[in-house]
Amino acid sequence: MTKTNSNFGRAFAKARNRQQGSVVLTTLITLMFVMTMGIALLSLTMQGLSQTRRIKASTNAFNLAESGLDRATRWFKELGYPPTYTSEFYPIGGTVTTSEGKYTVVAYPDAGNAGAVLKKFIIVSTGVADGRTEKIQLVIRQSSFGKYAYFTDKETSSVSGGRIWFYGGDHIRGPAHSNNKNGSEFQVNWGSSTSPIFEDTVTSVGDFITYSPSNPSTESQFAKIYRAGSRGYELGVDEIPLPDSSDAQKQAAWGPNGSYPSTNGVYTPSGGGIYIRGDASITMQVDAYGRQQFVIVQGTKTTTLTVDKANDVMYQKVNSGATTTIPGSGNGMVYSTGNITSLSGTIADNIVSGSPASVAARSAYTIATDVNNNKNITLTSTLKHKTAFNPDLAPNDAANLYSGTVGLIGRNVTIASGAPKNMEIDAVILAGSSSTSDGSFSVADYNTKTPTGTLKVLGGIIQKARGAVGTLSGSNLATGYAKDYYYDARMADNPPPFFPTTGGYDKVSWRRILDNN
Repeated sequence: MTKTNSNFGRAFAKARNRQQGSVVLTTLITLMFVMTMGIALLSLTMQGLSQTRRIKASTNAFNLAESGLDRATRWFKELGYPPTYTSEFYPIGGTVTTSEGKYTVVAYPDAGNAGAVLKKFIIVSTGVADGRTEKIQLVIRQSSFGKYAYFTDKETSSVSGGRIWFYGGDHIRGPAHSNNKNGSEFQVNWGSSTSPIFEDTVTSVGDFITYSPSNPSTESQFAKIYRAGSRGYELGVDEIPLPDSSDAQKQAAWGPNGSYPSTNGVYTPSGGGIYIRGDASITMQVDAYGRQQFVIVQGTKTTTLTVDKANDVMYQKVNSGATTTIPGSGNGMVYSTGNITSLSGTIADNIVSGSPASVAARSAYTIATDVNNNKNITLTSTLKHKTAFNPDLAPNDAANLYSGTVGLIGRNVTIASGAPKNMEIDAVILAGSSSTSDGSFSVADYNTKTPTGTLKVLGGIIQKARGAVGTLSGSNLATGYAKDYYYDARMADNPPPFFPTTGGYDKVSWRRILDNN
């Protein structure tokens, strides 16, 4: 029995030792697993922290690059005129250092700026933070007043100071803006409206608009006023100042030729356009070769100028005299120091060629008077494209390549008494300036003209104060014209030469050039 117990004890001890060894081994394996997992988790944590730091640094670098763009665009706007650099320049100086990092902004003038109506610039901003780099490119272009179908500095009448209503028969088919701060003067009578009065976005500096017969409260009511319903307008936007004079147009017409003439007449200076001293009437017409002609009458003197874009010359004939050839077809600027007492006619087509077709030479003109010296333009009959522009098609549609463009600038631009019952003006019009107390586009006999008709403007209207074109009886037109205003979208991208800009810039494109180094 003793021997048996001894053998059992030895066997038990061996089994216990084996069990203890297994426990130790299991414990070691577990510890190794825990350590491995800990190391892996630590590695992942370190990687996560590193990734977080990289993301934070990239975000900071991106924000710094955006800050550089913001400062640069403010610099362009506050400058007031397009910079004349011909190569890269630094609009905000050199590198700017902050607590988060640093940024550098470089601007490049577009290669086509020399011959462009609207100057374009490429701005590249580079932000650096904790070794991370972000680079952003913004392309900006001067903003033209031609981008508006309808623009008013104040909503009151330039004649009476009273308020002028938009009503249900009016149609503004393009962007509209009002600088008027008093919403009680921006008035819309939508009672008789069966379709939207405003086909595009309306912006206003004021914080409300006055409606009649009541404020719209449903989408169906808003849809009678705005094409986009209750989303069709924006209030409380920044003011956009009108140009302070027409001096830039005067300088463009005369060109780099020293002192201005002191004798009344028609001049075609080298490097300029057409310069008229004194009052004149102008008829635009198209000759048998499709060339634009300006027939300018001053008293007993009639000057006929034929612009030959294809051969880059101009032909001049005074009364029945011989025709003389003038080198250069002019820069498209027509300026008068006096009133343009009568304007009407036909706008010649662009020269279109190639396959696919494109515009080889634009038939584009701006006609201006001395705004701050109270010189006006009077339209006595229609002013229309030779080949009609279709605003329902894209501006670059083949059918729309032919129509020329015209801009009109005067203290007042007025449709004369006795103008046709239905009137059409294919031009973008600017009346008044920031320096004048008034200036408007209006109809001389707006309150007596009957029978009533329709005033079609294909282009845009920009004015210091509202000009009356008709009167209402209740919600119906009583005298004058109903407004039928179409927007010529070409005026935003390709306005007539020397047509005023807003002082601001439109953003053409934005892109991220480099995610990181």
